[in-house]
Amino acid sequence: MSREIFLPELLSINIKNYSLYPNGLDYTYDFVKGVNLILGGNGMGKTTFVNIIRFGLIGLYKRAKDLTRTYRDRAIVKRLLYPSSYFSSRKDDSLSNLNEATVILKFKIRDVLFEVNRSLDSGCLLNFSVNGVLDEGLVIEESVYEDLHDNIKCNYLLYQYETQIKKYSNLMFDDLIFFVNEILFFGENHNTVLWNKGIDGKTDVQNELFNKYFNEPSLDLERQELLRQAKYYDSLSRHRSEDIRVINRLAEKIRSSNTNDKDLSPSLDIVDLKNEIDKVKEKLENIKLEQNGLNSEISILHGEINRQSMQASVIDENKKRLEKKINSLLWETLHPQYDVFVKNIQINHICPMCNKKDSFLFNKINDSSTNCFLCGSKIHQTEDSEVMSEYKQISNEHRTIYQSIANKQRKIKVLEERLLQLDRAFQEIDLHRRSLLQQLRELQYKRASLTEPDKLQAMDDERNRYEKEKIEFQKKSSECAKKAQQLTIKIEEEILANVAAFSSIFSSYAEQFLGVPCSLEYHKYDSDTFNRFYPVIGGKVRRQDESLSESQRFFIDHAFRMSILSFFYKTPSFYIVETPDSSLDLSYEQNAASVFLKFLEHPNIVIITSNLNNSSFLNYLIESDKVPFSMVGLPDIAKKSAIQKSNENLLSIFNKIKSRI
Repeated sequence: MSREIFLPELLSINIKNYSLYPNGLDYTYDFVKGVNLILGGNGMGKTTFVNIIRFGLIGLYKRAKDLTRTYRDRAIVKRLLYPSSYFSSRKDDSLSNLNEATVILKFKIRDVLFEVNRSLDSGCLLNFSVNGVLDEGLVIEESVYEDLHDNIKCNYLLYQYETQIKKYSNLMFDDLIFFVNEILFFGENHNTVLWNKGIDGKTDVQNELFNKYFNEPSLDLERQELLRQAKYYDSLSRHRSEDIRVINRLAEKIRSSNTNDKDLSPSLDIVDLKNEIDKVKEKLENIKLEQNGLNSEISILHGEINRQSMQASVIDENKKRLEKKINSLLWETLHPQYDVFVKNIQINHICPMCNKKDSFLFNKINDSSTNCFLCGSKIHQTEDSEVMSEYKQISNEHRTIYQSIANKQRKIKVLEERLLQLDRAFQEIDLHRRSLLQQLRELQYKRASLTEPDKLQAMDDERNRYEKEKIEFQKKSSECAKKAQQLTIKIEEEILANVAAFSSIFSSYAEQFLGVPCSLEYHKYDSDTFNRFYPVIGGKVRRQDESLSESQRFFIDHAFRMSILSFFYKTPSFYIVETPDSSLDLSYEQNAASVFLKFLEHPNIVIITSNLNNSSFLNYLIESDKVPFSMVGLPDIAKKSAIQKSNENLLSIFNKIKSRI
């Protein structure tokens, strides 16, 4: 079963002495279970405001505990932080004599009231209370706290806060950091989590989410430690690769400085040859990767052909039904076997008179199915325009889907030809590798036969030591990753049992935006290390976010996040989205608004930032009577530029929205 978790329900925020908002030096906002709009022009502090909300909950943490680096082959595991000056650097220094800038955030977890007071100047947690009772502990900067030994941390307020969060939410504090940063907050960088596989330093949200919350906490801790160990050993392996590259560069330098000595040292030739063998091995690995990618693409295309073939069978039935209806209105002089002749031409491309292949007749029927395939005379005599219109539409769908299937089959043929080319290239390069290995053996025999010691053999010995250690570290990394994967496999049955329910929730959100059938499949492709959810839109698997337009992938990602929050829903929580209307065209603005309104059918807190523009998206939200609507009007509290002060249109839009709320 999935874990029962309780996320924070925001109640209010109080920002004091923060000079970015000079007209709101003691500003309080009460969140509503509905739409909370943070409205303002460029530079007024919309992003800062939502980051202050996040800061109130989890401090300056941007990532939970992870292996950050290795120092002298020692693993260092710690959380990642924003700098302590993150908020103070945005203050307006022209305002003086202000006391410490602070934020007080009130929220509930499972009906337990938290009140958290943090400094916007130092980033420190100053105090917090639970149901009105203050907790005690020493105040400390988070960056200093993270460097402390675990048995000392219990003396500090940060530790007490983490303990209380765990007590009522059924989440470790690292889990809350994960949820707030990766699920509950869609920032203006617009990073999507559905397709992200943990590359470029990003968190693999799917891996973390479904392993953590469809699993026992103790098993998850074991899995995380194994993954950190795998990452640690992989890092050591990469260090050894760099050490080997240093020796290779040294060998090149020695050779270049002794150009006249052709027989300088067998060890020098051996190092060069090993370097060349490594490059050949890398080429072979790259070919294998490309082959795996092509096989995966072929598998996807076959899957799409199968799905389209099922759709085509439905279209065929509908087309046959309409043709039967139309045929009842044909002239009595029509040959009784005419329909059989037509089917023979369509399916087999064969002339019904001479039984020879004839693509001309096939194209002629497709282009004009209401004319005689032989003489071209019009054969349909019907006044039923509705039937003919429906038949024309179904004929177009029939032509389109079969053309799509044919295109995919042609693409598969091209990919299979590329696979054959790669097979031949692999064989040729592997033959070259074996030849190099033979040369290496001969050089090693030559060196062993020398009467005098080889002066550079120590360099080759050092390279061999690094190579051996590299292989050992790779092996340990693979073993840890394999054990972690075994723990992951344990919970896949639980995930599979919930795929249908989770996909159904996703469909309700995604289809609201796109207006076409949407679902999720839980599948493992060749490039994946474990099963993942992939969106299926209009019958086609979208494995990469680039296969969708910007606004489509953003809202598909919103649908995925909302599905997560809906699936685990126990009590009201929140969802922050920065400028969701920035990528929308007019035709999708109402659909986009309806996605948020559907999410709010459960009592939740949606926080949206928006620029002062004429977006219809906001109008659809404001005009809805389904959910409460409230606003943080930054033009009232923030510093405005000279252009913003004098722009009547800007102020008119703000006042118009303000009056409607």
